[in-house]
Amino acid sequence: MFKKKLLTLSLGLLLCGMVSGTAGAAPQFKNNKELAAYFWNQIFNEHHTAVIDELTGDTYIQHSPGFKDGKQAFKEGIAGFLKEFPESTAEIKHLGADGDLVFIHNHIKLNAKDRGQAAVDIFRVENGKIVEHWDVIQDIPEKAENTNTMF
Repeated sequence: MFKKKLLTLSLGLLLCGMVSGTAGAAPQFKNNKELAAYFWNQIFNEHHTAVIDELTGDTYIQHSPGFKDGKQAFKEGIAGFLKEFPESTAEIKHLGADGDLVFIHNHIKLNAKDRGQAAVDIFRVENGKIVEHWDVIQDIPEKAENTNTMF
């Protein structure tokens, strides 16, 4: 009986070691869309800003007027936004790619009661890193002139 318990414990520890050995490894992506979607969800839905250090290039060009160029400026700006709006989410509605560009059509909400904004973010990927960003953002109106949604 003791040997059986010892064997079970040993196998359990071995399996835990195998799993934990891969836990800190950088994720691998099949394509730029997968990379951008992971990056997006980690930042805007999981609120894990460490991914900025991992997945943005040393040179980060920003076209959004609310942010300065550079990885550190982006990280600081996002950290400030997430601190101010800790319940915020940005659900990906559509995802597309054209060469080194990835397009994310998304629904930004500052909290569960917020009607939100419709946005399109465009990322340029180079050598497996996000190196450039553009966005356009539009408030979702209370009433629309048509019955279509913005998504």
